[in-house]
Amino acid sequence: MQEHRIEPVVGQWYRDADDRMFEVVATDEDSIEIQFYDGDVEELEMDIWDELAVIAIAEPNDGSGPFDDFEDELNTLAEEYHPRHWGV
Repeated sequence: MQEHRIEPVVGQWYRDADDRMFEVVATDEDSIEIQFYDGDVEELEMDIWDELAVIAIAEPNDGSGPFDDFEDELNTLAEEYHPRHWGV
């Protein structure tokens, strides 16, 4: 039985077996660069891609993925740099 190989397409979103969403952002003959929904970027060798169990998905509607932790960081900074006793 021949396996069905999913070709990496720049701009296409995928979901892997670990339920991580990512977009292919670049390819060449030896490697693929992907960006996960949370903003992390990773480069994969082509043979690793061939071993992944991925499915093509629609682009996520919620564009906040890379910024989910950013709001928490801003709140922490605000608390650290604006103590309650200032201006009293």
